[in-house]
Amino acid sequence: MKKITLIIIAAILALGAASARAQKATEIFIPIGKSPGLSGKLTSIGKIASLDLQQKMLTVSDSTASYKVKLSDETQIWLDRSPMKLSNQKGTLADLRADARVEIKYVNNERKDGGAAEWIKVEVKSNP
Repeated sequence: MKKITLIIIAAILALGAASARAQKATEIFIPIGKSPGLSGKLTSIGKIASLDLQQKMLTVSDSTASYKVKLSDETQIWLDRSPMKLSNQKGTLADLRADARVEIKYVNNERKDGGAAEWIKVEVKSNP
């Protein structure tokens, strides 16, 4: 499975201008901070400072600020298991936890405080 993931990542990097549809289909396999054209430009990377699943809101802190992120039933959660040298997998809102490192892609690329999350990658460092 690791070999397949590396092939997919290499193909994305080689094509550079791959369509948005192809990016969405393979995004789950790309580690936090490594999404070509997205990471750091259209996404935010930080740690979960607080989480309120009842209100479907989390607060993320990075090196410069803290900001709120709205969650919805459509928010995709992906578990970045690359630190354990394992394939990434789908997760749920229950996989979000305080102090976890995350990358957030916003709906309509509206990267702002209080913005709605399209997807969240959660770094996993050990088996849950």
